[in-house]
Amino acid sequence: MKKYYIVALSVLLLLGVFYWFYSSSSPKELRTSDMVDIEQESEVTNAADYGSIGYGLENLKGKVIDEGSTLNSTDNEVSVVASVDNDIDEDRKYALLVFEDYKQVKFKVKNKEQDINKYFFDMKPNSSINIKVSVPIRSDSSELTFVIVQKPEYKLKELDLIKAGILEQVLSMRFSINKADSEKNVKNVKEVKPDAIVKDGLNENISITNSQEKLQSIMTEKEDKKLKFSAGNETNAEIGYAIIALKDWEQVAVKDNTDVLYTTVPPETRHLFDFKLPEVESEENFQLIAFPLPYEVSPDNYESQQTFGSFRVVIQDKE
Repeated sequence: MKKYYIVALSVLLLLGVFYWFYSSSSPKELRTSDMVDIEQESEVTNAADYGSIGYGLENLKGKVIDEGSTLNSTDNEVSVVASVDNDIDEDRKYALLVFEDYKQVKFKVKNKEQDINKYFFDMKPNSSINIKVSVPIRSDSSELTFVIVQKPEYKLKELDLIKAGILEQVLSMRFSINKADSEKNVKNVKEVKPDAIVKDGLNENISITNSQEKLQSIMTEKEDKKLKFSAGNETNAEIGYAIIALKDWEQVAVKDNTDVLYTTVPPETRHLFDFKLPEVESEENFQLIAFPLPYEVSPDNYESQQTFGSFRVVIQDKE
């Protein structure tokens, strides 16, 4: 398949999914729900009335690159084409980010000489775009991830679970690089000890909360506020995560000067970490992103290709 597609479901179905999740505390359905137009409040139940977002990578010859496969580099640089389909009946803004071993890196787009760490682009309804991307890489790196952010400038302040569920979704494409050296990185990973370990069934992959007992949705909060984040595992096998934080789509420390927090969560358990929201000059979006199975991305393992996002939090300054 050329691209991964996020397909629209009806508003009523999504409402049912969110109600079921919060009443039964089983987070899996949040992940199986697909896209619905953020700004439409229609009660139409036909999914065809919404649309979809398609995205994928191609090499410079136009051949599709399977997610999880190994990207080829030339002179320590990877050059690919990011392809996006905006099959939705409205203008949309997106942002493209690139991460090398879960750390945000600069890249070039198209024929521009300037290096950037985030690339914003606008799309017309039912249109497609191809973006040539060149990324310098280190010889000892293991994974390269391309992330597409939907409506990066949209700040959701009210508790609207449908909109929040859409904005939390991370459209990502994970690939291995320098595959021969990947084992070296796996052995060097240093995990952070959780501040609490809980077994209560609230095992959403990544969530920001102010409570250890429940996953309390937080839509807006002041800078420097002390909160908690939860990394959960609802499966019957342990799972490792690499967790990062983004403020206004630029990477900041997750906690205690840690840019990438590694943790391995046992089955049907969640790890809780104390952290503090970063300072801001004005209102800015903040989101945590969790990469399962770090440094183990593979075309044969769908779980290793996934990326999970928390609800966005709008950080406000104290003044």
